[in-house]
Amino acid sequence: MGELGSIAFTVLATMAVLVAVWLVAGKRQMADLTPVDFALSITAGTVAGASIADPRISLGHALVALVLLGAIQVAVSMISLKFRGVYTRLNYAPTVVVEDGQIIKANLKGARLTAEMLLQLLREKEVFDITEVELAVFEPTGKLSVLKKAEYLPLTASQLGYKVASNRVLVPVVVEGELQAKTLAKMGFSAEQIEDFRDRHGERLEEVFIALMDREGKIHVIREDVAENGSFLH
Repeated sequence: MGELGSIAFTVLATMAVLVAVWLVAGKRQMADLTPVDFALSITAGTVAGASIADPRISLGHALVALVLLGAIQVAVSMISLKFRGVYTRLNYAPTVVVEDGQIIKANLKGARLTAEMLLQLLREKEVFDITEVELAVFEPTGKLSVLKKAEYLPLTASQLGYKVASNRVLVPVVVEGELQAKTLAKMGFSAEQIEDFRDRHGERLEEVFIALMDREGKIHVIREDVAENGSFLH
């Protein structure tokens, strides 16, 4: 039992430090990791796994190693932000792979892309006719940015001279029966108004799965008991 407790403590401590290091390093998706970030992440995972699987490895040493790896990651990120030359050397550069409907074969090789892979990435961007492409750039994250020629772009309200209303953004003010007081406060509600809202709707809050409100105070309510109406047949 003591050994199981030790393993559990090691797992919790290691995971806590890993999560803390990841949060300090900043918001990134896996696809957005730089080569340095990827190498440090792999190393950190190896250290964490070894410390959990091998009881002979000191937990203290493993945690210190993880903190140091996190510090290196933060330091490299700060240096990269301050010195542009360092950033360009540590990361891949954006690569133009299509220009005016023509594939740049030399750049395609540099990006380690085949023609088939490029065409697949274009299809994912809803481009099935390469002659419609003005510019396609293969980004350091492995994603493809595509700019269609002007004649193939959809018309906008501004081009047609129409004035349109601002986008309506709905934010959750009730989630599973719980009133989101902080959200209401950020939307400009006073403490008295929030309490008044709670008093007026308190009895019905438990019936609400989620309630969304726009900037004008209009609410869209989704009840707990909503069921499929059978319009989707499968």
